[in-house]
Formats: sequence, C-alpha cells, structure tokens
Amino acid sequence: MFELRPGAGMRLPVLLSAPHSGRCYPRSLLEGLALPAGQLRPLDDGPVDVVLAPAAERSAGLLVALLPRAWIDLNRSPAELDPSDIEGLVPWPTEITAKVRAGLGLVPSRIGGHRLMRRPLRADEIAQRLATVHRPFHQELARQLTCLQARHGVAVLLDCHSMPRASVTASGPPVEIVVGDHHGASASRAVTELALSVLRRHGFRVATNRPFAGGHITGTCGRPEQGLHALQIELRRDLFLDERDYRLHGGMAALGAALADVVTTLGELALRLPGRSAAA
Repeated sequence: MFELRPGAGMRLPVLLSAPHSGRCYPRSLLEGLALPAGQLRPLDDGPVDVVLAPAAERSAGLLVALLPRAWIDLNRSPAELDPSDIEGLVPWPTEITAKVRAGLGLVPSRIGGHRLMRRPLRADEIAQRLATVHRPFHQELARQLTCLQARHGVAVLLDCHSMPRASVTASGPPVEIVVGDHHGASASRAVTELALSVLRRHGFRVATNRPFAGGHITGTCGRPEQGLHALQIELRRDLFLDERDYRLHGGMAALGAALADVVTTLGELALRLPGRSAAA
C-alpha cells in the first residue's frame, strides 16, 4: 500500500512524503471505471518519488504511496466525503469542503466533470480503504516524525506533489514551485523562507501558499510550536515530465538536485532552531 524508502538515516531531521505518486492500479478499480484509465492521469502526480531520489538519499527517508489517488486520497481527511455519492450510511462525521464539491474528496468521484466510477462506492468499501491504506500511512508518518523529534528535538516534513502547468500559468506571473505552510500554521517562517531561498538560488520561480497552501497531511503534521514543521512542495509537472504522456525528461536532474539541497539546508537549520525540545 505504501513503502518507506530509506535515506541517510537520522543524521538530519527531515522526512519526505509522496502521497500521490502511486502507480499500482487495483483490478477492481480499473474494471469499475466509467471513463478510460488514461483520463485518470490528471489526478496523479506522476513519478514524483523518482524525482525525489537524490533528496531521499540525504533525508531520513521517503514515505511513498503505491496505490493511486483514485483509490483513496491520502491528503484528505476521512471526513471529506459527500454522503450523496456513497451507497449506504457513513458511520462517521462528514464534511463537504470545496475539494469535495469539486469531486476531489477522500475518494475522488469526478474528474473534468465526468464520473470516475460506474457505480457509487459503498460505505463499507471506503471504511476498508481507510483501515488498510489511509490510516496505516498516517500512522507510519507520525511514527517516523516522532522518532526524528525524539532524536533531534525537532522534525521537518516535506510533503511533495506536482501540479499541472495550467494551474499556475492561467493568470499572473509564471510559477514553477509552490511552497505551502498553511499561511504560517504548519511551519515556522524561518523554515518556509529558507526553502524558498534555496529554490530561488537554483533558478526556480517560486510562490508561497498560492494556489496551494497545504492539505490534510501538512495540516495535521505541522505543529511548529511543538518543534514539528511541515511544508507542502508543489512542483510544476512540466519541470520533470511531458504532460501529454507523463514521460520523464532531462529537467528532473536539476529539480532533483535543488530538492536535495533543500533537504540538507533545512535539516541543518532545524538543528539550530530555537525552542527545540530536549532530544532523547
């Protein structure tokens, strides 16, 4: 369902995650689709985990999803469901957020105005996906961050995604990478500003929190007042792949090197941050 790819050990208090890079499509998902499987591509980030390989080698590890976002979205709260899209009663609280209204909730229901599946999912099917995929992923994420903080007194999570070029070039100046910190709630200003500075030094055009401020993962993992910092890193897809066929191209090398530099620089900063808890 997911795997933890080891890095350089716990020398630096930085963990990476790639929750939308899963490329193993269950047969039951493919057989139930109401549209061609190729039309699911915009939902997925592509092989962000491959781009992250140089950064992962310097970090404490990379937690990467193996199943696709169409199966369950690891960056959504379990509550982000529309009961009208589900067969049967949902036995836990639900919340219809803007993402849910767009069909992009815990289990995506629509893309480009088209329904994903020929039939609505049953509540028990969603509960099983929560129990076997979503909950274990978040438990492992929390466990790894707890271990890092116990060793260093601080931990930094870089939750990495990709975004279509069109999502950030429709208006305003072109942006290549968006760093989200929930408007300061999930990471200290020093952590956010240093990440931006490193990316700019590598020649990338960056923005903060617009149009992506962070999702469920950074929102639940980032508690800077407790020494836990979480940033969402959105990479424009055309930096590393052809958006027509999702094939990687040579741009991934420069992007991978920049992200590796972000890991090293943020890790060294984190070890000097004021307010760190006493390391074990």
